[in-house]
Amino acid sequence: MKKGAALDVYSTSSGLKQISNPVRQKILSELQRRDLSLSEIAQMTGKAQSTLSVHLDKMVKEGLVASRDDPADNRRKIFYLVSKPVGSSVVPREDLTKAISSIIDKSVGSPSSFLKGELRALVIGVEAIGLNMDPVLKDVGKHIGTQLAKHMRSTEIKPLVDEVKEFFARHELGELSVYSLVPLTLIIKDDYDCSDIPDVARTLCILNEGILEAIFDAKTGVPLGVTQMECFGTKYNFCKFVFEPTLYD
Repeated sequence: MKKGAALDVYSTSSGLKQISNPVRQKILSELQRRDLSLSEIAQMTGKAQSTLSVHLDKMVKEGLVASRDDPADNRRKIFYLVSKPVGSSVVPREDLTKAISSIIDKSVGSPSSFLKGELRALVIGVEAIGLNMDPVLKDVGKHIGTQLAKHMRSTEIKPLVDEVKEFFARHELGELSVYSLVPLTLIIKDDYDCSDIPDVARTLCILNEGILEAIFDAKTGVPLGVTQMECFGTKYNFCKFVFEPTLYD
């Protein structure tokens, strides 16, 4: 997510918060993965617990994190994330601004291709001016996938993949194929060739990542996370997703 970020943006119950302090950025990034005690945060950051307590107190007051008593030791607190990552600042990129013209030119021809081109131009344009919004795209994708899952019947991997494949084809979202079932590896090939677009890697695939994760999570009951990708804009005209069960601490 970082890509040389100067600040991260989180959504809290009281609005957006900009985080530029590297220690707080590190704490929030790790809390996205799992809940942590003060001693674990100290070990992770290399900072004194007294210093970290100041940071954590401020983040609690700002609605970024919260704490609970450790059931194994009520003298110890466990900190967890109560805010949502929105995005991060990145260096503005003129090459992406120029790429938008090419994207729109390629999109003209049919309503579906133009809508896809508009979406890609929007995503790339936001990053071009200096904002990486992968967390928002992933979150939106999960909301879409959760809703789509209600329209699917299968609860086993193979027939569910067939349903998703048919859905993508029917709605002109790309040609979905199975690279392997163990681990589950899906490829979405698009007739809209992005192979000559400057490297935007995850950004162009992240929406579908969220959609697919949510569908398979909702229907199989097994949380699956993407562990590897090949992406639009990195000399490919497809997205490749490798899914593995997500382990929670």
